[in-house]
Amino acid sequence: MQSLNISTSALRGIQLALDNSANNMSNLDTVGYKRRVASFSELLADSMNEQPSTDRENRNSPVGIRIGSGAKLGMTKLDMGQGSMKPTDVPTDLMIQGEGYFRVGSQETDANGARVEEMRFTRDGNFHLEESAYFGGFILVSSTGHVLLNESDNPLVLPTDEVRELVISEDGYVSVNGEPTFERVGIWKVHNPDSMRQVGKNLWGLSELAYDDPATFNPDDYYELAWTNNLASVRQGALEGSNVNLQEEMSQLINIQRAYQLNSRAIGITDQMMGIATSIRSR
Repeated sequence: MQSLNISTSALRGIQLALDNSANNMSNLDTVGYKRRVASFSELLADSMNEQPSTDRENRNSPVGIRIGSGAKLGMTKLDMGQGSMKPTDVPTDLMIQGEGYFRVGSQETDANGARVEEMRFTRDGNFHLEESAYFGGFILVSSTGHVLLNESDNPLVLPTDEVRELVISEDGYVSVNGEPTFERVGIWKVHNPDSMRQVGKNLWGLSELAYDDPATFNPDDYYELAWTNNLASVRQGALEGSNVNLQEEMSQLINIQRAYQLNSRAIGITDQMMGIATSIRSR
């Protein structure tokens, strides 16, 4: 029976690893996508110490026989490696070189119909200009409809009636029509990217634990400006491609298929052995 438990738990973990690889490959062309790497961990093991005699004197390993319970998918770690650069020559397209995320916000409606502010992180720099009477100028809006925020965590507003020329320097400062606006693109470094949760549309949010007690929530505990320690720079007129390596994912997919076949065969052989034992006992 133990072999059935080991193979069954392995199949569950392998299925999750397959889903992870499939998700990576499906986002091969997603702007700013970061792949996840599956890692396995060992389940609890039993130790049989009631042996009639020691099999070897002066052994280095503990006395007894360890009986494992299989493995499970321990975690899927976020790979923050830099993606390839895709030049577009579009002034509103921005690419982060180095660590950090853009911070975007929007007004959303909660279950009670009240308007709440939603703040998200993203590496997708595919923005476009929209004129906003509410903000009193032009704003940079993402493909998901979120507004790009500045380094003060407020919407980045270009106070002008017309945008003929938009220039964003490597350190994030914005100039419009040859005049500085004193606005700076906010790029934020998250202290622990693995603690973030995916919320869809290539957006990330802080873990729900961060908002358990709003009274004690301190943003500095979770993220800081990447400009502070020169951790990032901005490239205008380019987008960051996905950091998924198709060859590596295909190789991983083959390994997953082989592992699935091995454990499926182990279950089949165990079933045959149990059938033989049952037939002998019934005679």
